[in-house]
Amino acid sequence: MSDDEAVVILGGGIIGFSIAYYLSNDPQYQGRIHIVDAADRLFESASGYAGGFLARDWFDEKATPLGELSFRLHRQLADQYDGQRRWGYLGSHVYSLALDDAPAGVRGEDWLLAGTSRAQAAGRRREYGNVSAPGEAVNENGTPAWMAPQTGASWDPIAGIDDCAQVEPRRLCEFLLAECEKRGVSVHLNTRATKVAKGTTGRASVVELEATTGSSRPTSLSCSNIVVAAGCWTPRVWKTLFPRSPVEVKIDGLAGHSVLYRTPRYTKPFLNSAYGPGEQGQGKDQHISYAIYCPPTKSWTYSPEAYARLDGDGKPEIWIGGLNDNSTDLPLPNLPTDSKKLMNPARLAELRRAAVQLTGMTKPGGEAAEDDLEVVSEALCFRPVSQTGVPIIQQIPQRALGLEGGSGAKIWIASGHGPWGISMSLGTGVVVSDLIVGRKPSVDVSRLVVELPPASRL
Repeated sequence: MSDDEAVVILGGGIIGFSIAYYLSNDPQYQGRIHIVDAADRLFESASGYAGGFLARDWFDEKATPLGELSFRLHRQLADQYDGQRRWGYLGSHVYSLALDDAPAGVRGEDWLLAGTSRAQAAGRRREYGNVSAPGEAVNENGTPAWMAPQTGASWDPIAGIDDCAQVEPRRLCEFLLAECEKRGVSVHLNTRATKVAKGTTGRASVVELEATTGSSRPTSLSCSNIVVAAGCWTPRVWKTLFPRSPVEVKIDGLAGHSVLYRTPRYTKPFLNSAYGPGEQGQGKDQHISYAIYCPPTKSWTYSPEAYARLDGDGKPEIWIGGLNDNSTDLPLPNLPTDSKKLMNPARLAELRRAAVQLTGMTKPGGEAAEDDLEVVSEALCFRPVSQTGVPIIQQIPQRALGLEGGSGAKIWIASGHGPWGISMSLGTGVVVSDLIVGRKPSVDVSRLVVELPPASRL
């Protein structure tokens, strides 16, 4: 198949690589695949620094089929390629931890309903009994041993391993990258798409490129499909390529600081209490991870979320985040690699104080916890939150592109997953692959669309 039949994916995050991964393994597709990213290195925003929490159905009903598909694919991929060892895949127990001074009736995950992050997540929660039992690394009240005792705290189980899991997102992305490169996917770093131009057929089927930095000569890629999957930067890419399009891609960047650390009280994976003493070492669910959601208290005005997970080398670590800034307070940088320059030491200090209160070394007599935590990394990442609250997965009609003479390439958007980009990534990859090869998508995504002007609708 000629280069004219290639697919160009604009955006080298987990969504772009999930699309390339599944498309490159699709027997119905035999063309070239190019991933173009403006940064000089990959996974420097949410794809590399997010918490890596996976849910089966914590979504708006429009996105639930996609979320459920993706959750199954995460499990299948981990089973097939030893994901527990390679990218820390584990089923997760999930709790709400309310301290004694939390507002009455507020649960730790309720902040997700605010519309700035995991919209409608708690609306689909189930009530669980105690999903842990006393044992190794677990206290008598069911709390994990890495948690410091909290006076007057309410410990409320809300989900188990059938519905939630965790991964170390950078390691998962690196796996997808390596597999894509094995299959001949071309990755163009430090490269920005500047225009969709006419090819030899006289129709717009060429993506013109230029180097983000340096003085390299412009290049171009002929293609049959262009997928805009640039996360928070999707609206900018859209406006650059289709300045006359009446379609508005309404995606905002939700900034979030996070701290990744280790504690002496969490040094090996938690044992799944469903396994009896004679079953240790058998089965794929021997170990579990933990996710803790906390409502605001006098100690913090935001809602911390702490994930006890494994890194790609099997080492236990804890990720804490939940301290977010909207696009007005913290505007989106030009490149993901510029995020580090915007990190706010005061915000990171707030997160560390929460980490110490929740997981620091406690002293006899109920004194405040002591900071004995080892910080692995600190980060700021931007999550693409669509104004509809659900992802956008859609082909944009030719007449809505604003291109003279139309386009010879099909134009797609795959973005706006909010804080669920890691969770919904694999399902998005499968669905977009289905659509590109002309197959009925694996799940219904017909409602995950932008609003089209009446004259532009098919």
